[in-house]
This record gives sequence, C-alpha cells and structure tokens, in this order.
Amino acid sequence: MTCQLTFLPVGNADSIVVQTDDSTIIVDLGKLSILEDWLQEREISKIDRIYITHAHGDHFPSLIKLVDFINTWRNHIDIKKVHFPTKALEVAWRKVRSDRENNRKLEHTLVRIADWSRRREVIHSPIFRDGEDYSEGLLKVEALHPSEEFVGNHLASTASKLNEISTVLQISYGSFSAMLLADIEGAGLAELLSFLKATSESAKFIANVAKIPHHGAYPVNGNDLKELLSLINAEIAVLSVGSKNTYGHVAPELFKLLIELQNNNDQRLGRFICTEVTRTCIYSASDRAKMEKTRGLSTPKKCAGQITIIADISGQWTLKTETTDHHREVANFVCAACDGRADLG
Repeated sequence: MTCQLTFLPVGNADSIVVQTDDSTIIVDLGKLSILEDWLQEREISKIDRIYITHAHGDHFPSLIKLVDFINTWRNHIDIKKVHFPTKALEVAWRKVRSDRENNRKLEHTLVRIADWSRRREVIHSPIFRDGEDYSEGLLKVEALHPSEEFVGNHLASTASKLNEISTVLQISYGSFSAMLLADIEGAGLAELLSFLKATSESAKFIANVAKIPHHGAYPVNGNDLKELLSLINAEIAVLSVGSKNTYGHVAPELFKLLIELQNNNDQRLGRFICTEVTRTCIYSASDRAKMEKTRGLSTPKKCAGQITIIADISGQWTLKTETTDHHREVANFVCAACDGRADLG
C-alpha cells in the first residue's frame, strides 16, 4: 500500500494528483490538457475530490472550462465532489446579473452546476479550515487555510490578492505527510503561520514534503515564509515552475532561503527540486541584471519534469522524476541552485 503524489509539469502553474489504492484527489487544474493526457494514459476510473485552491488562471481554468472538463470526463470517470475557489460561484452570478446578455454561456454553466447539485451528481462546496475534511482508509486531506472568518474579512477590504486566501492542504497517509502551500503569501501567509504556531499540537504540521508556494516567488514577508518552512521542516521541497515565466521565478531570495534551510543542522531539508528550469539556474547574477525583469527563457525546458513521490505508511518515501537521469540534466545548467552552483547575487 502506497500513496503517490504526482506534480505534473504544467509550467508556472499547479496540477497535483494524490493517489492511493482507494482514492484519487486532484489539486488545481493548471494546463488541463496535460492532466487530461495523464488521466487517459492511466485509465483512471474515479476522481474523489477536485480542489481548486484559488481563482487565478494558473490554478483554475474558469468555471466554463471546468464544467466542460467535468462534462467530458464524466463519460469515463466518476467525479465525486468539487471544491470551488472561495466565493467563485457568487462572483460569477454577480457577473451574470450585471450583464446577462454578454454572459449567457457563464449563466448556462452556473445553471448546470446547480443542476448537478440538485440531482446529487457532482457535489460542490467551498473548503475552509475547520470545515469538511476528506478521509478514505489511511488517507486524510485537511484544509489549514483559509478560515471562513479570514476570507470574510479579507474580501471585505479587497477583492484582489486572491493568493492570500488560497487553500493550503495537508495530505496525511499513515506517518507520511505533505504540505501543499498553493500560492500563499502576504497577510494569508502571516495568518497561516500564526494559526500553526498557536496550535498545541504544532508538531503534527511537520511534513515530509513541502510544495513551495507561488512557483518560487519570494513574498514581501519573507521572514514569515522562512518561519513557516522551518516549522514544516520538510525533507524535500518541490517547486512547480515554468521556464518561460515572466515574473523572475525562481526568485534568487527563495533559492537562498532553501539553501539556508539545507545548511541548518536543525532542519531536515535534504533536497529541493523543480519541474522546469528557469533563468535563475541558467544565467549568472550579472547576466540576469542585464536582462529585462519580465524576460524568461525563450523555450520551456524540463528539469525534473513530472515529479512523483511514492510513500508508504511508515513515512518512508522515494522520488521518481520524468527526466531519466536528473543529475545529468542538472549538470547542464551552469548556475543550478539545487546542485550547489547557484549565483544568486
């Protein structure tokens, strides 16, 4: 019996599949076509939960595309339940009501979702901390952020900054644990850290695997991220990043933090690994300083590619990468941070 976490190579986006003998869970839908190929190749017969962490396009393909995806795959796969991004349905209905003529397809999509719920075909709900958990056998999926109160307060002050209310999930399988940090940053990152530190059983949040938030961005409250990753104390950190991204990911400060944690004797971090290579591992600090800040690589280039963690109930795990010889692949990158050759300025 094992639990597999597969981080699909979807560029500067997220799409993660969690599988056991009894369950298939999908977290985020960046680049649906890659996920669809993956499902077809493996002849998946059911999806127990789909979690959309927040309503940004690199995680959420839109309500219309999501419903089209579900309609297509329900012919082959039993899809049990979808957790939409917080307030996504309410926002969509407001859009329809404000301009019904130009949002007919969106209205049809919302009616279809309501019909599914009425018929108990595909159930949907938002997901909050202290709300609904998922468990099947030894697998448990628990939301650690956001709380419903935090979402209410946040949206009362701003309709933007959706990363701050992105859903953070802890995946547990026996003694194995993974922390999926979505795109958490800013006030949301501070609130999550405060909650974890205030919990009397804070040791339960130590995880074997950490999915680094926001594709290797570095938040303005970087000290909070450092404290959060120190508390999680993972053995491996996974970054879902895109070679062509125009945001400067992976930020040199983020790599500096991971290297610092690696060199800390009180931390377990032995390795960090990326789905694709970015300019931070290709160019020196002086070369990057001459480049436009919004310039990524001209073509995508896999580093590890698809990353799979295979864990047993004892907490032991193994790593499988899509690139056959990942160490040789990394050796081709002049400033590879994970190989100790970073030039981070």
